[in-house]
Amino acid sequence: MSVIEFAYTKYRDMMVPMIPIKMEGQDRWFEFWAFVDSGATYSIFASKEAEDLGIEIKQGKRIMMVVGDGGYIPVYLFKIPVSIGEIEFTAEIGFSERLGVGFNLLGRRDIFDLFKVCFNDREEKVTFQKL
Repeated sequence: MSVIEFAYTKYRDMMVPMIPIKMEGQDRWFEFWAFVDSGATYSIFASKEAEDLGIEIKQGKRIMMVVGDGGYIPVYLFKIPVSIGEIEFTAEIGFSERLGVGFNLLGRRDIFDLFKVCFNDREEKVTFQKL
């Protein structure tokens, strides 16, 4: 089985599991960075990333997501070709104009059922093993 390993990235003086993920846009692949969040059901990216991909976010399926402070934000869902490392697949990705955490989130849906994801804080790395 294929294992992809990423070193943690420094973010605001902390080492965190933030990885590059590619998404297919209108005519090419774009790379974005996302925090690997085992507590998030959906992967949610900022609306700027949707613009880069040529996506009009309000054409997606609208859902309301609960965020860390208990409030709700609108998220628009799309099925998009993505790749982690060299593994390409389709995932449901959400975009929001109100994602306020300062970074994109890589959640469980369509990711954690394709990969066994292991966090190793001691060695500051996260691995994705294709199931």
